[in-house]
Amino acid sequence: MRLGWCIASLPIVLSLVATIPGTARTAEKDLGHPTIVLKSQKIDLPRGNLKFGGGAPGARAASTYCVMCHSRGMIDNQPPLSREAWKTEVKKMRSAYGCPVSEGLDEELVEFLFQYNHKAASVSSQH
Repeated sequence: MRLGWCIASLPIVLSLVATIPGTARTAEKDLGHPTIVLKSQKIDLPRGNLKFGGGAPGARAASTYCVMCHSRGMIDNQPPLSREAWKTEVKKMRSAYGCPVSEGLDEELVEFLFQYNHKAASVSSQH
């Protein structure tokens, strides 16, 4: 069993040897194929920590509790939901996923998400 593991890992070891400087040409000849060249890449990811600005009631709660797990971009890209659908979403986040938002903030949070969601939907439909 141990010998099988060693033989099975032999191609991986040979591949690693091929990436060590000075051994690439030898590995190319021995393996009969070009070596893999890994290059560093710079990837710009969307900023996920954006808060909801303004003084609208619920903006602070959304910035505190929604952005705790979701990027604002995810919230920006939701389809237009009804107030009832947002109420269901807020309750689901609390009961199923453990969001610490208190029930006392539900009304202002739901209203904010509804208004914000419909404002974003109307802006995107104009483009």
